[in-house]
Amino acid sequence: MGSLFDFLQRNQIQKADALPLVHSTEAYFLKKFMKANAIKTSKCKVFKSENLSYFFVGRPAFKRKLDSEAEYWELPICFVVQYKAVRIKRAFPFDSGAFKDGKYPHFISMMDIGEFEVSGDGEAAEKIIGTFFGDKRSYFHLKGRGRTEFESKFDVEMLDEEIKALHKLIEFKDSKLDDRRFSIEVQTAEDVLLNKENLIAAIIPESYLADDRVIEFFEDRPEVVLDTYPLYPLKKDYYYYAIYEKVENIMRRGGFFGV
Repeated sequence: MGSLFDFLQRNQIQKADALPLVHSTEAYFLKKFMKANAIKTSKCKVFKSENLSYFFVGRPAFKRKLDSEAEYWELPICFVVQYKAVRIKRAFPFDSGAFKDGKYPHFISMMDIGEFEVSGDGEAAEKIIGTFFGDKRSYFHLKGRGRTEFESKFDVEMLDEEIKALHKLIEFKDSKLDDRRFSIEVQTAEDVLLNKENLIAAIIPESYLADDRVIEFFEDRPEVVLDTYPLYPLKKDYYYYAIYEKVENIMRRGGFFGV
């Protein structure tokens, strides 16, 4: 394990319970999820020899760029699942694909991604949230501890450049970066069943409610929160706000923020 793992082990951290996991993708894949009753792994473009599925802790952070007005099947959907429903293979505090593509600023992209891999710690997500943000709501809103508070509260040494760079990334604002710059990413090599034990909620375009198969799928899971959003003649990016707002409402109503 690397520098972040070592940092989490040597510091006394008031852990914040991990939020549920969110898997986001295009609505086109809804029927595949329904048919398989699972979020299935697929060939990974980053870790190329593996079949993986990706989740972010708490946030619908994954986005697909599309400049034109989108068709309904191109619009975002997300599934919120219990944290313990996923057997974690790897975990990072950011989008590993963006890191490997060199999309982050040089002060952190110059480092080896392995320095930030934390899957060896089963409580890594709870510790990362508690360390860099203090509580789950602050993590959700990407409001980190100030630098002075952070470096006085924890054992941050001169040679902890990776930790300092990671903290700086929270506050780094650039038009090329979004919330994925500090969203805890979880990878799994196993399919995740969409049963009542695992699935908390789903958010989909309301167009799909016209199909009886979609209605039946969720009626068979009455414990699952199904939320929808209407379609407008907008570019795809505008829909991500609606998704974010709905996920926050699900977290709040479910008591996941602890209030």
